[in-house]
Amino acid sequence: MGGFNMKVCALAACLLLAGQVSSYSMEDLCAQWSGSGYVGNPADCTGWGYCQGQKLVSWNTCKNGLVFNAQTSTCGFANSTICTTSAVATCAAAKSPMYVAVPDDCNKYGYCFGNGTIDYGSCGTGGVYAAHSNACIWGPACPQDSICRFMKNDIFVGDPNNCGSYLLCNNGYGTPGSCPTNTFYSAGSGNCQSTNPCTGGSGSSGSNTGSPYTVGQQVSGVCKDGKAIGSATTFYVSDTKTCYGYFYCTSTTEDGIWNSCLFGTHFDPTPQQCVSPAAYACSLNRCGNVASPFMAVFNTNCTEYEICSSSATNYCPSSNKYYDEVHNICTTKPLNYTICEAST
Repeated sequence: MGGFNMKVCALAACLLLAGQVSSYSMEDLCAQWSGSGYVGNPADCTGWGYCQGQKLVSWNTCKNGLVFNAQTSTCGFANSTICTTSAVATCAAAKSPMYVAVPDDCNKYGYCFGNGTIDYGSCGTGGVYAAHSNACIWGPACPQDSICRFMKNDIFVGDPNNCGSYLLCNNGYGTPGSCPTNTFYSAGSGNCQSTNPCTGGSGSSGSNTGSPYTVGQQVSGVCKDGKAIGSATTFYVSDTKTCYGYFYCTSTTEDGIWNSCLFGTHFDPTPQQCVSPAAYACSLNRCGNVASPFMAVFNTNCTEYEICSSSATNYCPSSNKYYDEVHNICTTKPLNYTICEAST
């Protein structure tokens, strides 16, 4: 290691340097894993979550000051378990000297003296610290900037930064990999498949391929049953093929002009507006025009959800039977979203 470039600081004085905001949530971790089990909380190294069916179904924290070890899925003593979200917290409890990653600055590494204090070193211009090998390596990618930092050992997960590829998690580090030519990794099944889960197929999250129309396309006969609201002279009608497509109409006899709601919304024909998908009970493919990996299934009171990458359906566990698509979690309480109250 290179020489330290900062003076030793008392623990209290270093707390302001310890803030770590991960770009991942526990929901993000679960969405990339086809298996079931525990994951670490990217916001709190004492916290954990439990994944099942690509969803976060429960969460809690370790008791009695213990720290969660994501690689072994156990709670351990703070003096022997690295806090993945704070170098300062790790060094506060360490009883012997050790090097640790600095979560919010990969160019740095921390050195715990074993007496509650920490000092920092730098890997130099272009260098990054790799915690899994305890060495400075050439960047620019940061080895700790991986969902595997919060996942158990020896599992394959989807790569959130490279959809259709995967990571093999070990010791908090993700080794990237890709499927054979013309196949793609599916985080939902944990296998390679011919259909691209990122862009292909009507069930793909974020895809608008379910629409038979293109923006600006004029179609005859679609406006005949429409009606303007209030004093308006024009109106909008659903395309009846998708949850997000609509036609702009100037009269009941003229051609309708097709358009799509903004990404992340669905078209509600009653107010003739684009709204949150949860606020309108669309009975068509609800995965279209949204980025969510899961969507509640129509007419199930939100006790069933669709996996958008595969169009398969699944259920929340009986202890948390309702799927909340707004927050992407299973919950114990019935939901008052329109999609959850819909019935045929």
